[in-house]
Amino acid sequence: MKKKKIRNIIIWSIVVLLLGLFVYRQFILKEKVSIAIQQEVVVQETLYAEISATGTINPIELVDVGTQVSGIISEILVDFNDNVKAGDVLARMDKRILKSSYLESKSNLLKAEVSVKHTERELDRNKKLFDEGFIAKVELEKAQFDYDNAKATYSIAKLQLDKNSVNLGYSTIVSPIDGVVISKNIEVGQTIAASFSTPVLFSIANDLKQMKIEASVDEADIGMVKPSQKVIFTVDAFPDDVFEGLVDQVQLQPTVVQNVVTYNVIILIQNPELKLMPGMTATLIVRTDEKPNSISVPNSALSFFPDAEDLDALEKKKYKINGLNQPEMSTVWTMNDKTLTEKEVAVLFTNGIQSGISGDLAPGDSIITNIRVTIGEESSGSFFTTSEEEEN
Repeated sequence: MKKKKIRNIIIWSIVVLLLGLFVYRQFILKEKVSIAIQQEVVVQETLYAEISATGTINPIELVDVGTQVSGIISEILVDFNDNVKAGDVLARMDKRILKSSYLESKSNLLKAEVSVKHTERELDRNKKLFDEGFIAKVELEKAQFDYDNAKATYSIAKLQLDKNSVNLGYSTIVSPIDGVVISKNIEVGQTIAASFSTPVLFSIANDLKQMKIEASVDEADIGMVKPSQKVIFTVDAFPDDVFEGLVDQVQLQPTVVQNVVTYNVIILIQNPELKLMPGMTATLIVRTDEKPNSISVPNSALSFFPDAEDLDALEKKKYKINGLNQPEMSTVWTMNDKTLTEKEVAVLFTNGIQSGISGDLAPGDSIITNIRVTIGEESSGSFFTTSEEEEN
């Protein structure tokens, strides 16, 4: 009797437990269906087709100043960032050896000049003696030879003097242009050897208020780049500033690095505040085309189409669906209250992010770019403009 009583208690306990689970699932645990609809607003704006690239900022004209003579630097008159005018003295070299060579060649010229005069008098005298029959023709020819040789020696001496005079002038290093010294590669006492190649002593930029960007543009984009196109760019030194420029030249010479082909594009920029410095890296966008006053929608709106799950959830929430059922058309979905309407549009222009369209849309209309249906969990709601929940 006692065992039967215990068995009945166990059976009723199981029944009560199952009944409790049933009540919990039906009346306490509620499965939630969340519908989140992301919307964007149709706007009227200027759309741009753009390509991106990187480049280096450089002066428009950069002159490397060197010297053609060897020697020791005795004086430097400029430093980095100094403004100079054409003809200003930048540095001087020790002139003693060059001046000695100049004076020696000057003496050699004087000696050659004396020799020319002497041999000329000898030639004139021998001509008279030959005409009177006092000397042989061979002596006259020798006098002519000595005279011609003296004139040649004089010419060589004069050329050597001119050369040494020029070299002496090269010992004073002057600026060839108006500009700013951006590089100084020498110090006082340094020996300059110009025997094999001309050493670069200074680099002078003509005007840092007008500069250029030498940009590398990929071969896939270069066909869209043309002179006079607008360019916007930033530099790491001023991340909050946006600078502008214009495409000046598309160079035809390709650059190939690891089978990647790029082309050099020259972009002219203004630098009135001298913020931009030579060598800075510019991250730039070239606006290759523009469509003003376009009715603009995000490309995600053109690619959106509600699937069967979305439509089922929307219909359960009493949304009205007006679809065109024409998958080959370009369409967008609009929402007004609880009515979703699919409208045909024609795509006139796209930059990969936004598209200019024509159709039954106006600025300010709401269009759908995504629908998310979530079952059994809360929707975040922060990314979506409309969010509703349904209990089953």
